[in-house]
Amino acid sequence: MVTEIKLVKYNHAVGESNLHLQFTPKYRKPIFADKDVKAECENEFREIAEKLGVQLVGMGFGPDHAHLFVSSWKNYSIVQLVQRFKGVSSRHIRQKYMVRLAVRGLFGDQMWSDGEFHRTVGAVTYETMKKYVTESQQKHWKAEKPKQSQTKLLEFN
Repeated sequence: MVTEIKLVKYNHAVGESNLHLQFTPKYRKPIFADKDVKAECENEFREIAEKLGVQLVGMGFGPDHAHLFVSSWKNYSIVQLVQRFKGVSSRHIRQKYMVRLAVRGLFGDQMWSDGEFHRTVGAVTYETMKKYVTESQQKHWKAEKPKQSQTKLLEFN
């Protein structure tokens, strides 16, 4: 990942284009609580960014969502970036971790929900981006309270 956000020089332009993306797994299932699934998703996002020629400046995960901070994406629309990141990662992760995803309640041929959050971001420092994308995710990793089991029919008097 890039450690510094700088102006990028192109043939006939100089500029900075930053984008914050957030993706949610289908049915908001906590698939990233599985460390291997999370690591695989991180690797997939890095490879996709490299193939697209965009800078993946930062990423962060909650148990049920992923944040990406992408820079130098001027050759793509937001829709194209979302399709690439979600499509490629979904295909590879589902092939490799189909059973683990099923254990977390995610079945079928989709890993991501249909929508996404996106926001174009002005000039920011790397430290600001890192603080938001990584440190702010800690609130999502609080220990889950055990769910009460459903009362069985035979337990009623």
